[in-house]
Amino acid sequence: MKLNEIKIFIWFFPILFIFHDFEEIIFIKSWLKKNRGYLAGRFPKLSQRLFHHFDRITTASFALGVAEEFILICVITISAYLMNWYPLWLGFFIAFTLHLIIHCVQVLIVRKYVPAIVTSVICLPACFYILQQTVQLFPLKTVILYAILTFVIMLVNLLIVHKGMDLFSRWQENFEERDI
Repeated sequence: MKLNEIKIFIWFFPILFIFHDFEEIIFIKSWLKKNRGYLAGRFPKLSQRLFHHFDRITTASFALGVAEEFILICVITISAYLMNWYPLWLGFFIAFTLHLIIHCVQVLIVRKYVPAIVTSVICLPACFYILQQTVQLFPLKTVILYAILTFVIMLVNLLIVHKGMDLFSRWQENFEERDI
């Protein structure tokens, strides 16, 4: 693969991301409601924290968090395209691929459908192919450095996004109660 061919592959990132996250947006609340007892029985401590957080999160606030991540991914993709900053894009794409793998591991642990597994399974072959084609363009130490850096950035962003979802849910609740 030539470096200029990566300009085509990078546009798959925002497409794969939003395709995958639509499943999460659509199913997370109803799945948690349906599986509350099962999760509480199998994972009591984790469920307590999970339910405490997701009971306050609305579908709209979850979608807002996904929108923030989508905008970030689009900015990274556009920046990579315009400035040829492909190692940064590659690092984020590796982090996204790991995110999909984590959903597969969740299914093995939970032993039933979890939101986002269907699209994870659909997206992973494309992600592996894109990684196979793009990783070879850069020195291994560059790939590892950017993968670690962007994974840390994604984790920090995820914490901020979830805090923002909680704040937006509270704001939304107050907004709905006001007489306007």
